[in-house]
Amino acid sequence: MGQSLDGIVRSTFRRTIEFMPGELRRAPLASWNESVFRYFFCRHVPGVDEGVEPFVECERIDLVLHSGDEKAFVEFKFYVHPQRFDPYTGVSSGFKGGPSLQNLHEFQRCVQQLHDRKSVPGLSKYVVLAYADPVVAGAPGKRYSDYYDDYRHSDEKIALDVQESVGPFDILKDRIQAKLFTVRTPGEG
Repeated sequence: MGQSLDGIVRSTFRRTIEFMPGELRRAPLASWNESVFRYFFCRHVPGVDEGVEPFVECERIDLVLHSGDEKAFVEFKFYVHPQRFDPYTGVSSGFKGGPSLQNLHEFQRCVQQLHDRKSVPGLSKYVVLAYADPVVAGAPGKRYSDYYDDYRHSDEKIALDVQESVGPFDILKDRIQAKLFTVRTPGEG
């Protein structure tokens, strides 16, 4: 132990993102989701600080970290363009879902709910956002990067600050970007 919980969250974020390219060569992005991403994040916490106690899905918070008198609430958002495949041939038959205002509203709702959680001394609130856009021809017109590369939260009562940003980096057919945000009320430390 020794570093602040904020430093631990930042270091864990960086380690997780640095780990992704190698892991994505073993398990393609299509096999990942928010829970898989959170798992790899949790897996890197002890490598940063063994004294941190993680709680997964704690009262509808994706991850809660405790270290001494400090606590961190961490929400994860992981967006990819899921592809459809023919089950008999394995040939891609286009994309299903993808970037939309619905995803954006979901992200905004996540930020709002995290912000609305009661603040106590020693508590920090984070959103880990990772998104991937295909770099292959024929990809859908809308891209997650259109929504999140320069994201500014619309509610002036909420300060959503980018603490770390990684990417974009290309892995096989996808361009990945990841950001670590803090959520606070303007004027809070």
